[in-house]
Amino acid sequence: MGQSVIELQIDVGLSITVTDAGDWIVKADGREFKLEEISDFYRAWLLLERPFLEVKATFDHIARNVNVTIPFPFAKLIGSALKAKSGQWTDRAMTWVSFLTEAEKASLKDLFIEARDSKWASQKSRQLARQYLAEIERNR
Repeated sequence: MGQSVIELQIDVGLSITVTDAGDWIVKADGREFKLEEISDFYRAWLLLERPFLEVKATFDHIARNVNVTIPFPFAKLIGSALKAKSGQWTDRAMTWVSFLTEAEKASLKDLFIEARDSKWASQKSRQLARQYLAEIERNR
């Protein structure tokens, strides 16, 4: 099945890698799950507990190793955590938003609105959501 691939270990029996075809996948207990839709990313939330730049550097290295130019879809991971409507995961996801491109931030606009207007997000996350929404408006 092609060359051996480096993986990022997230937890015991849980890792992420990219295939030769450029599909990012989660390996969980011997099974593989493609990371395509925002809803697929809940298995990768533990990444949000790590520093963004460290995770990005590792994924860039993995992609280079497999000779793939498709970057890991960080906006979908962040979106997935925001959709969970969990204060804990929203707080973690919000610390990664500043690393996204303007287009990626804009793709999360509806989720920022939900977080801003929510009761479940912390005050800090609601303030960040407000800040990102203002930034999106300025860059339109």
